Amino acid sequence: MRAIRDILGYSTYDVSLFLSDDKEVKQMNYETRGVNASTDILSFQLHEAEKPGVLQPPEFDFPEYYTLGDMMISVPYVRRVCKSDQKESEKRLLQRKSITDAKTEAQRMGTGEQENILDDDRGVSLAMSTEFDPEVRIHMLLVHGMLHLVGYDHIEDDDYEIMVAKEEEVLRLLRERKGSFLANVENNSANQH
Repeated sequence: MRAIRDILGYSTYDVSLFLSDDKEVKQMNYETRGVNASTDILSFQLHEAEKPGVLQPPEFDFPEYYTLGDMMISVPYVRRVCKSDQKESEKRLLQRKSITDAKTEAQRMGTGEQENILDDDRGVSLAMSTEFDPEVRIHMLLVHGMLHLVGYDHIEDDDYEIMVAKEEEVLRLLRERKGSFLANVENNSANQH
């Protein structure tokens, strides 16, 4: 989380992270957002943002006021979604192979039929939907959650585009940093398999 705070320009701010289960996350999601379902991550921003990425300065210059907020992750939810996404990805690969085979056959026969397959644009980062290791995905969710803590949102289309661009930028910068947590997690995960 330190690397993310550094990249976002809030290296002196604290962040609280709670790794939890579906029951607690569902309850908190209902109490705070009126949504009676679990989710992967909830973020609770402590400071108002002047604009995405720019928080209002703390009211007082005390360490307690240098806190971005709290995040809560449902680990079982993340595990389930990773498994589900992996199955969906495998299914899409088989469909693409079938369509590619059909296109090749159509081209061979001279019919020239074309069919486009569009990937679903789900979540804030397409990178997360193609990552099936729960540990790596949780680290990616930290980027997503911390962006919420500094004022990014994805409710409106314009806000969504701004947040996606920033998320991809932060993920790229983390990968570029030697020893970044994302690179370490990916390396550790690869060594375990």
